[in-house]
Amino acid sequence: MVRTETVTRTVAEIATETLSYPSSLRAAAEAGGLLIGSFADETSLKDDLFRSTLTREFNCLTASISWGQIHGEDYEDPDTIVKFASEHQMKVTGHALISRLDVPAWVSPQISTSELQQAMRKYIHDDVAHYRGKVHRWIVVNEAVDDEGLRKTIILEKLGEDYIAEAFRLAHEADPSALLFYNDYDAEAAGGYQKVKSDRVYELVKKLVKDGVPIHGVGLQMHLFVVEYPKPEDIAANVRRLAALGLKVSITEMDVRVKDVPLDMNERLEMQRRVYHDVIAACIKEEGFMGVTFWGFTDAHSWINDVGQGPDYPLLFDENYQPKPAYWGVMDALLGR
Repeated sequence: MVRTETVTRTVAEIATETLSYPSSLRAAAEAGGLLIGSFADETSLKDDLFRSTLTREFNCLTASISWGQIHGEDYEDPDTIVKFASEHQMKVTGHALISRLDVPAWVSPQISTSELQQAMRKYIHDDVAHYRGKVHRWIVVNEAVDDEGLRKTIILEKLGEDYIAEAFRLAHEADPSALLFYNDYDAEAAGGYQKVKSDRVYELVKKLVKDGVPIHGVGLQMHLFVVEYPKPEDIAANVRRLAALGLKVSITEMDVRVKDVPLDMNERLEMQRRVYHDVIAACIKEEGFMGVTFWGFTDAHSWINDVGQGPDYPLLFDENYQPKPAYWGVMDALLGR
């Protein structure tokens, strides 16, 4: 993998030299009452530098606790992650109870409606009850909407659209103290090319609220490209209208890709810094905004590379755990600069 090697000073060195900067993103976020987090899995937690940077820079952690992974019985890996978070005073987001990309292989077209409904009820109850009081927030339903309406999945086909409300009610019964979120991608902005989908997500959660479903927030994934991303003011308008429903809003999976820009690396990383800064700064100004979670924080552990779409450099730290310009863009946004 090509190494960026554009920043050589550590966070601590820069913070020492520039006394106006806090010692970490975590310190800056907590001063503003915000959550700042990263996705982590059992593989990345085996990396000593990953662990130490994670606990220094972030106060929340997203763990994969999904139906396709757990099957209602194997909690060894997520237990390790949740325990790690507790030991370092980090809040946990469980991702995701019902997701179109992560259902057990036995959920096939041959399954009956009653079998699927009973299985879903047991799985949600068991998962959420297992982590009762330990998971601060659940992504209850993930990516259930597309530009045409509710996404056609086997769960929708078998259970109908009421499965969404039922999933929230089941999760709330299992842990009334947990925050429950709907989460989606390409629905971050109330205008521009994302308007159709973001409007559909808004109407979905508006109906859930109206029907008394225990939904507490909406997650905006925010997988962006430096050359094509929503206008920050349109993202802010979306946060504002969701908050007006009484919902919290978070960025839940942010990264910013730079690979396909025909510029040198320093120019690409400066563009990336601006995207991170401008988007987060716009959201922070809105009431109801809880904070931002990145889908990893170092280019050494990026899902984009893992699924063969790299190499890319979408995160805040390079492969050597050195802070990139994006790091300081986020820091400045947290500080209102």
